[in-house]
Amino acid sequence: MFRKVAVIILVLAIIASLVVGYIYIKNQRMPNFDAIQAVPIEAAIIIKSQDVINKLTQLRTTNEIWTELLQLPAFNKFDSDILFINDFANHYPTIFDALNNREILVSLHKLGSNRVGSLFIVPLISNREKKVLLDIFVEKVGLTQQIQKINFENNVIYQLKTGSILKDELSFSFVKGLLLVSRSSILLENAIRQTEMSESLKNDPGYLKVAKTEGKNVDANVYINFNHLPGLISVGLNEENKTRISDFNYLGDWAELDLSIKVDAVLLNGFTFSNALLNNYLNIFLQQQPVEHKMNSILPSNTSVFLSFGISNIEKYLDSYRKYIEKLGKQNSDKMLIDQFKNKYDINLEKDFLGLLDQEIGLVITDITDSNNLQNSFIVMQVKGKSIAENALESMLAKIADAENKKKSDYIKEKRIDKETLYTIYLFPAQDIFEAFFGGIFSNLDHQYCTFVDNYLVFSNSEDALLKFIHANILKKTLGFDIKFSQFTEFLSSRSNFYFYCNTLRSPKFISGFLNDSLKKNFNEHAENFKKFQAFAVQFSRSNEMIYNNLFLKYIPDIKAEAITVWESRLDTIIDFKPCLVTNHYSKENEVFVQDKNHKIYLINKVGRVLWKIQLNEKITSNIYQIDYYKNGKLQILFSTENQIHLIDRNGNYVERYPTKLRSPSTAGLAVFDYEKNRDYRLLIPCKNKNIYAYDIYGSLINGWEFQQSDKLITTPIEHFRINTNDYLVFADSYRIYILNRKGEERIKIKNQFIKSSNNTFNLELESPKPRLVTTDTSGTVKMIYFDGKVEETTLRKFSGNHYFDFQDIDADGTKDFIFVDDKSLEVYKQNGTLIFSYLFNETIIDSPLYFYFSYDDRKIGVVSRTSNQIFLFNNDGSLYNGFPLKGNTKFTIGFFESGSASFNLIVGNNYNLLYNYSVN
Repeated sequence: MFRKVAVIILVLAIIASLVVGYIYIKNQRMPNFDAIQAVPIEAAIIIKSQDVINKLTQLRTTNEIWTELLQLPAFNKFDSDILFINDFANHYPTIFDALNNREILVSLHKLGSNRVGSLFIVPLISNREKKVLLDIFVEKVGLTQQIQKINFENNVIYQLKTGSILKDELSFSFVKGLLLVSRSSILLENAIRQTEMSESLKNDPGYLKVAKTEGKNVDANVYINFNHLPGLISVGLNEENKTRISDFNYLGDWAELDLSIKVDAVLLNGFTFSNALLNNYLNIFLQQQPVEHKMNSILPSNTSVFLSFGISNIEKYLDSYRKYIEKLGKQNSDKMLIDQFKNKYDINLEKDFLGLLDQEIGLVITDITDSNNLQNSFIVMQVKGKSIAENALESMLAKIADAENKKKSDYIKEKRIDKETLYTIYLFPAQDIFEAFFGGIFSNLDHQYCTFVDNYLVFSNSEDALLKFIHANILKKTLGFDIKFSQFTEFLSSRSNFYFYCNTLRSPKFISGFLNDSLKKNFNEHAENFKKFQAFAVQFSRSNEMIYNNLFLKYIPDIKAEAITVWESRLDTIIDFKPCLVTNHYSKENEVFVQDKNHKIYLINKVGRVLWKIQLNEKITSNIYQIDYYKNGKLQILFSTENQIHLIDRNGNYVERYPTKLRSPSTAGLAVFDYEKNRDYRLLIPCKNKNIYAYDIYGSLINGWEFQQSDKLITTPIEHFRINTNDYLVFADSYRIYILNRKGEERIKIKNQFIKSSNNTFNLELESPKPRLVTTDTSGTVKMIYFDGKVEETTLRKFSGNHYFDFQDIDADGTKDFIFVDDKSLEVYKQNGTLIFSYLFNETIIDSPLYFYFSYDDRKIGVVSRTSNQIFLFNNDGSLYNGFPLKGNTKFTIGFFESGSASFNLIVGNNYNLLYNYSVN
């Protein structure tokens, strides 16, 4: 009997334990309440993320963008809060678990008229966790300040006032298994109320639609409510733009964007839902296919901002846009404009004008120099065919001229870019046309001047602006050829229905023009930090029944302002050649001759336009000479490559018998001499067979040339010097120095032969008591060769065998000076060994110094640093000339394009296929 009773008692005890345990566990569990139900429905942005602590720790320690933003006071304050939370979480495992192993929601809301509030929502797993969190927080905060408890609709709000460890007011509450936190007590109260509402974002069809597209394994999921986004953005805008942003209230419904944060970039991509039954702007594009973006091929490379639409079917677009406008009640002014053109000019704008549109139309802004963003703005319209569009435009202008009692020619004029290039500029009354059909983005544009650039019709408010646009295309200085832009667009789609691009380096004034006074002041104070963000782009494209979005922000910490040049001409590849000024015998103006690394040669006129280019098989090894082959005042360009001598006329055609093949590959460049100044030219060139060949201008070997062979290979050009009536041909191999007469016979025997430095030539000094030739040996010892064969020397210090030497009167005292470039140093000495000046570069210099004579007392030295892509111009006291260093990567030329110019032109290549023309005063 006892055993039965004991068994019954044991069973009852077990059952009781299970019941108690079940009740306990049930009480510990949090209610199954979705965090999104606590987000007030007027939220503009919602951010979801997991593993938050680890992600924030990584961002703070490794992300370049985060580091840069720390320079901004507001972000620095945010970083301090993050650091506090991190430290707090790392100290308390319960907090770490709550923040790092759950999906946390952050929502952003407009509060009042000019504030933004944020709400943080953290799901909890048990009442015990809630108690531990509350105890920890009370214990930590209670050391400095008592937490105030406020009862609100059957819930407790814990409130910290200003002066606590968090420095700002903070409120939090535990509601339905959620921890709600906000700096705004009003927003927290709204969230508590929201938990009791039957209507929430959980049953919002737009939100649910985009939630299904949410990406995994991303840094965060960002939700955007387009009904409330304009209000949030308006907080930071000035009054004018607050009014404009209200148009975006009807943009769409919801978007979900997957956020990926890279070391130097931020990417957002995802889908937008726009209810087809509502009057949303994005619905217009649900009937359009994405269009390939080709417009950047003609946009100037100094573009600050562009915005373009991709329209695959203009008829469907116009029908959808018309219905959209009518429902907004804005069609009256647009209809009046359309009727005016029809009644006054007999022009159907939709058929006659927009019928020319192919697929792209956009607004472009370049060179933003002040708050007037539209000063250098353009409307760019892709046409179906240039010739068809030209005829149609002229037909419309004929109707306009007839109605206005004017001549058609009053609306058409020719503009000459240079002697060879003519463009037609049209005057077309396009005011308000683009706004009528494409919206307020094109408002306030008085763009009546237009021209054709390839298959695009480009409008602007001035002829000068159009000419600059044309000039950029002539020079191939467009985004289509811009390497940095190409690298940026690798993260973007080639097809879209909308494309916005902002070069932040060029656009501080554009951006600040939208901001309210407080933000504008803060932005301007930290403009240099924002300039390190290369560019920002937004794209959207129709994708089935939704819109696909792509946003990209690129950070480049070492980005620098571009060179300020007169013009930049783009070649087919990079340049490794000293540009040469050659004379146009017709205009007497100078032009630029240059060769690129692929051996292609170019002739470029004074405005930077390539007149012609010719593909050679070899690199030019000589100086560039101009000679008068026909003795008629017309000049040709003469030079040599390893295996040929070339003579090309101004039109890019070879003169007869050229190119002339050498009998042996050359070892140094061609030298050209006109001994009697009668255009009876002599061409001397050393070759691998150790012969020096003497040619006449017709490419024939000269009879009577006596020189046989050198001992070693000659690696520098033959030089000619005349003293009184005697001519001297001077050169050296790696063993000895030769001084010959015109016939190639030895004229002077050097008494003490030495090995001449390989990089350098000979310089004649007539100012010394006796004429002498000056050069250096392999250790940099200065050698002075007199014309009786005697050799003297001066040692300043030991230089490397790769040093460069020149001998010029840099300080204008009537005596030439020693100029050395070796490794990283430039040194200039008087002949007595006194150092005039020196300069230490950060990189090794691998090119010879350049000497420029501007006037008797104004002489300068030029140096190029290829590693740093900089060119230097030194005054005769060693100081850098004003404005230097400039960007450049080749040896450079300074001269005039035309006589009477107020400033010099400096021509240099850079490492991005560009030839620069700087103005130097």
